[in-house]
Amino acid sequence: MSLLQEIQNDVTNSNVSVSNLLRKCKILAYKLGNEDFKTWVEYELNGYPKDKKFLPNYRILKNVYSKGHFSGSFGSGLQNADVPTFNLPKELQENLTTANFFSPIATLENLTTTTASTLSQEWGATVLALHGNNMYEGYVCMQAWKVIPTSFVIGIVDTIKTKILNFVLEIEMIDKNAGDVAINSNPIPQDKINQIFNINITGNVQNLASGNNQSTIDQKVFSDDISQTL
Repeated sequence: MSLLQEIQNDVTNSNVSVSNLLRKCKILAYKLGNEDFKTWVEYELNGYPKDKKFLPNYRILKNVYSKGHFSGSFGSGLQNADVPTFNLPKELQENLTTANFFSPIATLENLTTTTASTLSQEWGATVLALHGNNMYEGYVCMQAWKVIPTSFVIGIVDTIKTKILNFVLEIEMIDKNAGDVAINSNPIPQDKINQIFNINITGNVQNLASGNNQSTIDQKVFSDDISQTL
């Protein structure tokens, strides 16, 4: 069986992890000699640089809401309350209503095994210290977290599999033996591969230059560095 056919079979096999699927894609990338495809595979396997310009749209969730615990005077408090962000600085509002997923695909794939319908991303202590008293009059926010639908993370995993399938099918249409050559054989002109890659993998991501019951996602948001870490 050719490498291209192996990858196609693995995409449709629910018992094959996306990490293992991407390792086969790494072999294909080296055989094709295509740097953009190599970089994308490396980012998906090992995680993206902590800079949103590198992050593809399918790893970004917009319009996120948050929940929190609040403490007031004389022992009063609010538990698991909605966290209003309209009184916060505009840049901070944008970041607190967006979830960016930088982590390796294995980390995200592991999150999809939870039976919980939502995941959480904790706000950082610095944000709470600076702005915790600007949400509800008479209350201070002691803890806050973003609420992330588990279905979104499942969607990231599924999107990657579909992108891989589309890419290898297009490669096979040009040369069915492209995956069975020596490394850096360049069986297909690079401009053709780049075109296939740009259409099927990157979408609108412009910069892929190499840079080297509720479940909880280990992620903090800080006022001085509010880029998400997962």
